[in-house]
Amino acid sequence: MEKVLVTGASGRVGANVAKRLVAEGVAVRAMVMPEDPLARRLEQIPQVEIVKAALTDFDAIRRAVFGVSDIVHLAAQLVRGSTPVDKFYDINALGTLRLLEAAAEAGGVRRFLLASTDGTYRPGCPPEVPLTESSPQEPEEAYGTSKLLGELILRNVGAQHSIPWAIVRFATVLSPEESTQLFRYGATRSVLDRAKLGTDTNIWHLFENQPDMSTLLAEQVPDKGNPAVSVSGPSGTPWSLHVGDVRDIVDGVLLALRHPAALGEVFNIAGPASTRYDEGARVISAAFGVPIYNVTMPTDWRLEVDISKAQRLLGFSPQWTFEKMVNSVVEGQADAEVISAGKPHF
Repeated sequence: MEKVLVTGASGRVGANVAKRLVAEGVAVRAMVMPEDPLARRLEQIPQVEIVKAALTDFDAIRRAVFGVSDIVHLAAQLVRGSTPVDKFYDINALGTLRLLEAAAEAGGVRRFLLASTDGTYRPGCPPEVPLTESSPQEPEEAYGTSKLLGELILRNVGAQHSIPWAIVRFATVLSPEESTQLFRYGATRSVLDRAKLGTDTNIWHLFENQPDMSTLLAEQVPDKGNPAVSVSGPSGTPWSLHVGDVRDIVDGVLLALRHPAALGEVFNIAGPASTRYDEGARVISAAFGVPIYNVTMPTDWRLEVDISKAQRLLGFSPQWTFEKMVNSVVEGQADAEVISAGKPHF
Protein backbone atom coordinates (compact mmCIF):
# COMPACT_ATOMS: atom_id res chain seq x y z
CA MET A 1 0.00 0.00 0.00
CA GLU A 2 1.27 3.45 -0.87
CA LYS A 3 1.93 5.54 2.24
CA VAL A 4 4.11 8.64 2.02
CA LEU A 5 5.97 10.07 4.99
CA VAL A 6 6.21 13.85 4.74
CA THR A 7 8.66 15.41 7.18
CA GLY A 8 8.28 19.09 7.95
CA ALA A 9 4.60 18.58 7.25
CA SER A 10 3.52 21.71 9.10
CA GLY A 11 5.65 23.93 6.90
CA ARG A 12 4.88 26.04 3.87
CA VAL A 13 5.66 23.25 1.38
CA GLY A 14 4.96 20.23 3.59
CA ALA A 15 1.37 21.09 4.42
CA ASN A 16 0.54 21.63 0.77
CA VAL A 17 2.31 18.45 -0.35
CA ALA A 18 0.27 16.54 2.22
CA LYS A 19 -2.92 18.24 1.07
CA ARG A 20 -2.27 17.38 -2.59
CA LEU A 21 -1.39 13.76 -1.85
CA VAL A 22 -4.52 13.26 0.23
CA ALA A 23 -6.62 14.81 -2.53
CA GLU A 24 -5.16 12.18 -4.87
CA GLY A 25 -6.16 9.38 -2.51
CA VAL A 26 -2.67 8.70 -1.12
CA ALA A 27 -2.20 7.78 2.53
CA VAL A 28 0.00 10.37 4.24
CA ARG A 29 1.92 10.20 7.49
CA ALA A 30 2.80 13.74 8.52
CA MET A 31 5.87 14.11 10.72
CA VAL A 32 6.03 17.22 12.88
CA MET A 33 8.18 18.33 15.76
CA PRO A 34 6.91 17.70 19.28
CA GLU A 35 5.15 20.83 20.55
CA ASP A 36 5.12 22.30 17.04
CA PRO A 37 2.76 25.32 17.21
CA LEU A 38 2.21 25.12 13.44
CA ALA A 39 0.98 21.53 13.52
CA ARG A 40 -2.56 22.86 13.94
CA ARG A 41 -2.45 23.79 10.25
CA LEU A 42 -2.81 20.10 9.49
CA GLU A 43 -6.30 20.18 10.99
CA GLN A 44 -7.30 21.33 7.51
CA ILE A 45 -6.36 17.83 6.28
CA PRO A 46 -8.13 15.50 8.73
CA GLN A 47 -7.20 12.39 6.70
CA VAL A 48 -3.48 12.62 7.51
CA GLU A 49 -1.84 10.52 10.20
CA ILE A 50 0.25 12.80 12.40
CA VAL A 51 3.39 11.55 14.14
CA LYS A 52 5.58 13.64 16.41
CA ALA A 53 9.32 13.16 16.03
CA ALA A 54 12.35 15.43 16.29
CA LEU A 55 15.11 14.83 13.77
CA THR A 56 17.43 14.37 16.75
CA ASP A 57 15.39 11.46 18.18
CA PHE A 58 16.26 8.22 16.35
CA ASP A 59 13.70 6.07 18.15
CA ALA A 60 10.89 8.46 17.21
CA ILE A 61 12.20 8.64 13.64
CA ARG A 62 12.24 4.84 13.44
CA ARG A 63 8.55 4.73 14.44
CA ALA A 64 7.70 7.43 11.89
CA VAL A 65 9.42 5.57 9.04
CA PHE A 66 8.06 2.10 9.77
CA GLY A 67 5.58 0.95 7.14
CA VAL A 68 5.91 3.82 4.66
CA SER A 69 6.56 3.34 0.95
CA ASP A 70 8.12 6.74 0.17
CA ILE A 71 9.74 9.60 2.09
CA VAL A 72 9.52 13.29 1.24
CA HIS A 73 12.09 14.93 3.51
CA LEU A 74 11.22 18.62 3.79
CA ALA A 75 12.05 19.29 7.45
CA ALA A 76 15.01 21.59 8.04
CA GLN A 77 16.53 24.07 10.41
CA LEU A 78 16.16 27.42 8.68
CA VAL A 79 17.91 30.70 9.41
CA ARG A 80 15.80 32.20 12.17
CA GLY A 81 17.55 34.95 14.11
CA SER A 82 20.72 33.83 15.83
CA THR A 83 20.63 30.02 15.55
CA PRO A 84 23.50 28.05 17.13
CA VAL A 85 25.70 26.70 14.35
CA ASP A 86 25.63 23.12 15.63
CA LYS A 87 21.84 23.05 15.34
CA PHE A 88 22.04 23.40 11.55
CA TYR A 89 24.33 20.39 11.29
CA ASP A 90 22.47 18.29 13.86
CA ILE A 91 19.15 18.72 12.04
CA ASN A 92 19.96 19.28 8.38
CA ALA A 93 22.87 16.86 8.04
CA LEU A 94 22.69 14.35 10.89
CA GLY A 95 18.87 14.47 10.86
CA THR A 96 18.95 13.34 7.24
CA LEU A 97 21.39 10.58 8.19
CA ARG A 98 19.11 9.36 10.99
CA LEU A 99 16.13 9.32 8.64
CA LEU A 100 18.10 7.33 6.07
CA GLU A 101 19.33 4.87 8.67
CA ALA A 102 15.76 4.32 9.81
CA ALA A 103 14.67 3.81 6.19
CA ALA A 104 17.45 1.28 5.65
CA GLU A 105 16.44 -0.56 8.80
CA ALA A 106 12.74 -0.61 7.88
CA GLY A 107 13.32 -1.59 4.25
CA GLY A 108 10.85 -1.23 1.42
CA VAL A 109 11.30 2.50 0.78
CA ARG A 110 10.76 3.07 -2.94
CA ARG A 111 12.08 6.62 -3.06
CA PHE A 112 13.68 9.09 -0.69
CA LEU A 113 13.17 12.65 -1.90
CA LEU A 114 15.32 15.31 -0.23
CA ALA A 115 14.47 18.99 -0.36
CA SER A 116 17.61 21.08 -0.62
CA THR A 117 18.08 24.74 -1.49
CA ASP A 118 19.59 27.28 -3.85
CA GLY A 119 21.40 28.37 -0.69
CA THR A 120 24.02 25.74 -1.51
CA TYR A 121 25.07 27.90 -4.48
CA ARG A 122 26.02 30.99 -2.37
CA PRO A 123 23.04 33.14 -3.48
CA GLY A 124 24.39 36.42 -2.08
CA CYS A 125 27.18 36.22 -4.64
CA PRO A 126 26.10 33.66 -7.26
CA PRO A 127 29.00 31.93 -9.03
CA GLU A 128 27.11 32.28 -12.33
CA VAL A 129 23.75 33.40 -13.70
CA PRO A 130 21.56 31.49 -14.16
CA LEU A 131 22.34 28.82 -11.58
CA THR A 132 22.20 25.28 -12.96
CA GLU A 133 22.37 21.99 -11.11
CA SER A 134 26.06 21.78 -12.05
CA SER A 135 26.92 25.28 -10.79
CA PRO A 136 29.59 25.30 -8.06
CA GLN A 137 28.19 24.58 -4.62
CA GLU A 138 30.35 26.69 -2.34
CA PRO A 139 28.18 27.81 0.58
CA GLU A 140 30.01 29.89 3.15
CA GLU A 141 27.59 29.77 6.07
CA ALA A 142 26.08 27.05 8.23
CA TYR A 143 22.64 26.69 6.65
CA GLY A 144 23.83 26.18 3.06
CA THR A 145 26.74 24.01 4.17
CA SER A 146 24.51 21.78 6.30
CA LYS A 147 22.07 21.33 3.42
CA LEU A 148 24.93 20.44 1.07
CA LEU A 149 26.13 17.88 3.59
CA GLY A 150 22.60 16.47 3.65
CA GLU A 151 22.81 15.99 -0.12
CA LEU A 152 26.16 14.22 0.16
CA ILE A 153 24.89 12.00 2.97
CA LEU A 154 21.90 11.00 0.86
CA ARG A 155 24.08 10.07 -2.09
CA ASN A 156 26.42 8.07 0.13
CA VAL A 157 23.93 6.25 2.36
CA GLY A 158 21.49 5.79 -0.50
CA ALA A 159 24.17 3.96 -2.46
CA GLN A 160 25.26 1.88 0.54
CA HIS A 161 21.73 0.69 1.32
CA SER A 162 20.23 0.73 -2.19
CA ILE A 163 17.67 3.40 -1.28
CA PRO A 164 16.40 5.08 -4.48
CA TRP A 165 16.71 8.85 -4.15
CA ALA A 166 16.23 12.23 -5.78
CA ILE A 167 17.04 15.79 -4.72
CA VAL A 168 15.14 19.01 -5.39
CA ARG A 169 16.80 22.37 -4.76
CA PHE A 170 14.20 25.03 -4.06
CA ALA A 171 14.45 28.72 -4.77
CA THR A 172 12.72 30.92 -2.17
CA VAL A 173 9.24 29.48 -1.75
CA LEU A 174 6.29 31.78 -1.13
CA SER A 175 2.68 31.19 -0.28
CA PRO A 176 0.54 33.39 -2.54
CA GLU A 177 -0.33 35.85 0.23
CA GLU A 178 3.37 36.48 0.87
CA SER A 179 3.81 37.68 -2.71
CA THR A 180 1.79 40.79 -1.91
CA GLN A 181 4.61 41.97 0.37
CA LEU A 182 7.50 41.38 -2.02
CA PHE A 183 9.10 44.33 -3.86
CA ARG A 184 7.90 46.69 -1.14
CA TYR A 185 9.80 48.76 1.38
CA GLY A 186 9.07 46.42 4.31
CA ALA A 187 10.16 43.17 2.64
CA THR A 188 13.23 44.81 1.11
CA ARG A 189 14.16 46.25 4.50
CA SER A 190 13.73 42.77 5.99
CA VAL A 191 16.19 41.33 3.44
CA LEU A 192 18.73 44.11 3.97
CA ASP A 193 18.46 43.84 7.75
CA ARG A 194 19.98 40.37 7.43
CA ALA A 195 23.30 42.18 7.36
CA LYS A 196 22.96 42.36 11.16
CA LEU A 197 23.34 38.56 11.25
CA GLY A 198 26.85 38.86 9.81
CA THR A 199 28.08 35.65 8.23
CA ASP A 200 25.11 33.69 9.65
CA THR A 201 22.97 34.69 6.65
CA ASN A 202 23.31 32.92 3.31
CA ILE A 203 23.44 36.27 1.48
CA TRP A 204 26.21 37.83 3.59
CA HIS A 205 28.38 38.33 0.50
CA LEU A 206 25.82 40.86 -0.70
CA PHE A 207 26.70 43.08 2.26
CA GLU A 208 30.44 42.46 2.35
CA ASN A 209 32.48 45.70 2.44
CA GLN A 210 29.33 47.75 1.80
CA PRO A 211 27.73 50.60 3.75
CA ASP A 212 24.56 49.93 5.75
CA MET A 213 22.07 49.22 2.96
CA SER A 214 19.06 49.41 5.28
CA THR A 215 20.00 53.01 6.00
CA LEU A 216 20.50 53.71 2.29
CA LEU A 217 17.04 52.31 1.60
CA ALA A 218 15.42 54.42 4.31
CA GLU A 219 17.14 57.56 3.02
CA GLN A 220 15.74 57.00 -0.48
CA VAL A 221 12.19 56.05 0.57
CA PRO A 222 10.67 58.85 2.67
CA ASP A 223 7.25 57.17 2.59
CA LYS A 224 7.35 54.37 5.21
CA GLY A 225 3.77 53.26 4.44
CA ASN A 226 5.18 50.19 2.64
CA PRO A 227 5.29 51.53 -0.93
CA ALA A 228 6.70 49.57 -3.86
CA VAL A 229 10.45 49.89 -4.42
CA SER A 230 12.46 49.40 -7.60
CA VAL A 231 16.03 48.59 -6.57
CA SER A 232 18.98 48.82 -8.95
CA GLY A 233 22.72 48.47 -8.61
CA PRO A 234 25.35 51.07 -9.48
CA SER A 235 25.28 49.96 -13.12
CA GLY A 236 21.58 50.80 -13.31
CA THR A 237 20.67 47.14 -13.71
CA PRO A 238 17.65 46.24 -11.59
CA TRP A 239 18.12 43.68 -8.84
CA SER A 240 16.28 40.42 -9.51
CA LEU A 241 14.95 37.58 -7.39
CA HIS A 242 13.76 34.10 -8.30
CA VAL A 243 10.93 32.84 -6.16
CA GLY A 244 8.50 29.96 -6.48
CA ASP A 245 4.81 29.84 -5.70
CA VAL A 246 4.16 26.93 -3.36
CA ARG A 247 1.64 25.53 -5.88
CA ASP A 248 4.40 25.16 -8.47
CA ILE A 249 6.83 23.83 -5.88
CA VAL A 250 4.37 21.10 -4.88
CA ASP A 251 4.08 20.13 -8.55
CA GLY A 252 7.85 19.80 -8.72
CA VAL A 253 8.01 17.73 -5.54
CA LEU A 254 5.42 15.24 -6.74
CA LEU A 255 7.07 14.90 -10.15
CA ALA A 256 10.44 14.22 -8.52
CA LEU A 257 8.77 11.73 -6.18
CA ARG A 258 7.13 9.73 -8.96
CA HIS A 259 8.88 10.20 -12.29
CA PRO A 260 11.29 7.39 -13.30
CA ALA A 261 13.69 9.97 -14.76
CA ALA A 262 14.14 11.60 -11.34
CA LEU A 263 15.97 8.65 -9.77
CA GLY A 264 19.52 9.56 -8.79
CA GLU A 265 19.11 13.10 -10.12
CA VAL A 266 19.11 16.66 -8.78
CA PHE A 267 16.65 19.31 -9.95
CA ASN A 268 16.31 23.04 -9.42
CA ILE A 269 12.67 23.81 -8.67
CA ALA A 270 11.42 27.39 -8.87
CA GLY A 271 8.87 29.63 -10.54
CA PRO A 272 8.71 30.20 -14.32
CA ALA A 273 11.30 33.01 -14.29
CA SER A 274 13.13 35.44 -12.08
CA THR A 275 11.51 38.83 -11.47
CA ARG A 276 13.35 42.13 -11.73
CA TYR A 277 12.67 44.66 -9.01
CA ASP A 278 11.32 47.21 -11.48
CA GLU A 279 8.87 44.62 -12.84
CA GLY A 280 7.80 43.49 -9.38
CA ALA A 281 7.30 47.07 -8.20
CA ARG A 282 5.01 47.80 -11.15
CA VAL A 283 2.89 44.73 -10.32
CA ILE A 284 2.54 45.77 -6.68
CA SER A 285 1.75 49.37 -7.59
CA ALA A 286 -0.93 48.32 -10.09
CA ALA A 287 -2.54 45.83 -7.71
CA PHE A 288 -2.60 47.99 -4.58
CA GLY A 289 -2.34 51.57 -5.78
CA VAL A 290 0.87 52.33 -3.90
CA PRO A 291 3.64 54.60 -5.24
CA ILE A 292 6.97 53.31 -6.57
CA TYR A 293 10.27 54.63 -5.27
CA ASN A 294 13.46 54.11 -7.27
CA VAL A 295 16.37 53.03 -5.09
CA THR A 296 20.05 52.70 -5.97
CA MET A 297 22.31 50.33 -4.05
CA PRO A 298 26.13 50.18 -4.17
CA THR A 299 26.22 46.62 -5.51
CA ASP A 300 24.47 44.61 -8.20
CA TRP A 301 22.46 41.50 -7.38
CA ARG A 302 20.89 39.11 -9.83
CA LEU A 303 19.55 35.76 -8.63
CA GLU A 304 18.18 33.42 -11.28
CA VAL A 305 17.72 29.65 -11.17
CA ASP A 306 17.73 27.49 -14.31
CA ILE A 307 14.83 24.99 -14.17
CA SER A 308 15.25 23.61 -17.68
CA LYS A 309 16.46 20.19 -16.48
CA ALA A 310 13.24 19.62 -14.51
CA GLN A 311 11.23 20.88 -17.46
CA ARG A 312 13.01 18.58 -19.88
CA LEU A 313 13.20 15.37 -17.83
CA LEU A 314 10.15 15.62 -15.58
CA GLY A 315 7.73 17.73 -17.57
CA PHE A 316 7.81 20.39 -14.85
CA SER A 317 5.77 23.35 -16.04
CA PRO A 318 5.44 26.09 -13.41
CA GLN A 319 2.51 28.42 -14.02
CA TRP A 320 2.70 31.06 -11.33
CA THR A 321 4.60 34.15 -12.41
CA PHE A 322 4.93 36.84 -9.76
CA GLU A 323 2.12 38.82 -11.38
CA LYS A 324 -0.21 35.79 -11.43
CA MET A 325 0.59 35.08 -7.78
CA VAL A 326 -0.41 38.58 -6.73
CA ASN A 327 -3.53 38.60 -8.88
CA SER A 328 -4.65 35.24 -7.48
CA VAL A 329 -4.63 36.80 -4.01
CA VAL A 330 -6.42 39.95 -5.13
CA GLU A 331 -9.09 37.83 -6.81
CA GLY A 332 -9.46 35.46 -3.83
CA GLN A 333 -8.44 32.40 -5.85
CA ALA A 334 -5.50 31.38 -3.68
CA ASP A 335 -7.52 30.99 -0.47
CA ALA A 336 -9.22 27.81 -1.62
CA GLU A 337 -6.11 26.27 -3.17
CA VAL A 338 -3.37 26.75 -0.61
CA ILE A 339 -2.76 26.25 3.09
CA SER A 340 -1.19 29.61 3.88
CA ALA A 341 2.28 30.05 5.33
CA GLY A 342 2.48 29.33 9.03
CA LYS A 343 5.44 31.65 9.58
CA PRO A 344 5.64 34.32 6.84
CA HIS A 345 9.00 35.27 5.35
CA PHE A 346 8.33 38.99 5.75
